[in-house]
Amino acid sequence: MSESDLLDAHGAEITVARNQLVDGWHVAMIIVGVTITLPAFLVGASIMSSVGTRTGLAAILTGDLIISLVGMAAMYIAVTRRQSTYQILDASFGPLGSRIISFVIALTLLGWFGVTVAFFAEAVAKAFLELTGIYLPVQLCIVAGCLLMTSTTIYGFRAMDLLSKFTVPLMFVILLGGVVAIASDYSFRDIWFAEPSGAPAAFGEMVSMVVGALMVGVTIVPDLARFIRRPGQVVTASGGGYGIASSLVLVLAGLPVLMTGQVSLIDNMFAVGFGIPALVMMIFASWTTNVSNLYSSCLGLSQAIPAFTGKRLAVVAGTIGGLFALSGIMTHLIGFLVFLGIFIPPVAGIYISQFLVRLPRTVKSVSPVAMLTWGLSAGISFFLARAQMSLTFVPALDSLLLAMLFYALISKATGALLRQRPDAGF
Repeated sequence: MSESDLLDAHGAEITVARNQLVDGWHVAMIIVGVTITLPAFLVGASIMSSVGTRTGLAAILTGDLIISLVGMAAMYIAVTRRQSTYQILDASFGPLGSRIISFVIALTLLGWFGVTVAFFAEAVAKAFLELTGIYLPVQLCIVAGCLLMTSTTIYGFRAMDLLSKFTVPLMFVILLGGVVAIASDYSFRDIWFAEPSGAPAAFGEMVSMVVGALMVGVTIVPDLARFIRRPGQVVTASGGGYGIASSLVLVLAGLPVLMTGQVSLIDNMFAVGFGIPALVMMIFASWTTNVSNLYSSCLGLSQAIPAFTGKRLAVVAGTIGGLFALSGIMTHLIGFLVFLGIFIPPVAGIYISQFLVRLPRTVKSVSPVAMLTWGLSAGISFFLARAQMSLTFVPALDSLLLAMLFYALISKATGALLRQRPDAGF
């Protein structure tokens, strides 16, 4: 059965065929493609402008080390079980519970799809204007972007793999070339000892920016990692994608602000004659990111609404994401999605804890232990963040670690109470 047949039959590649397995570096390349985005550029610039080169580099490496370790754990579960995020959730949340969580994550990803396709449309319109002198309406570019990204998503993981092989090296060359051009008038010493140019911030806050920006993606990384050939290759996939490549992207995106004082990497690249390549990079970056967003969203929706499957699922989901963009929701949605950065990581904490502690699969339709853990860990992390307090200086990491701890403790306590009724489960 071909990959597109699997998409037709199950809505979003629920099964993994032997001929679909790939080495870990393939998944690393997809992760890199998702990482090279305008939000990542802004994160890198914010970090460097707040703490300078040396502290900024340390913060980025620390944040990406945390993400790499969490990513390895999530990937290992996916490879050993050959399951997507939403199938993995069944074991800890129960069938109905996992549908609820899947639906929440899917909506979050469609929101990001809308934000990213809006970035895509602006880059296309600006590039077309620079090349031809003709202005294309951004709304038209949004519709074209949705069609392009949805048609790519329909062909699943293999399409993402091929897309990343072509676009990631090109984007890296453009990014590196642009930053080298910007830095050509500065010595290594000038760059290495550059002082902060923006409002000062604590080291922990900068680490939090890195972890928070990537944690939701790590939570759903099993959707990609289940295709990795062998468990040992998760080190290559997570370490290469999150540990090395992500760090390089954030550093390259952040250094120009210390030299020019201009936060926008794209504007900095325009100033040194890299304008069109910069826009091409943004177009490809938005494309690769949104194919991943829509792919995982389709997996979640197919789990949440089993009757709604097939290629039409990708079409409907892409249409919804496009409507988000056309409505201008981007200006209101980002705060909501950052807020969800505290509420989504506990999902990973729960399924990682369930696997590591070897807790039995729940027999409940909705696991009260998992739902209680989710609410407690997310709620505590949210109020700590509101009070400007943190256990680890990283709210997203707080919620993940609390979920791992609470799920293990509550599950063990519940198991002891129900020892006389082993069929009751939890």
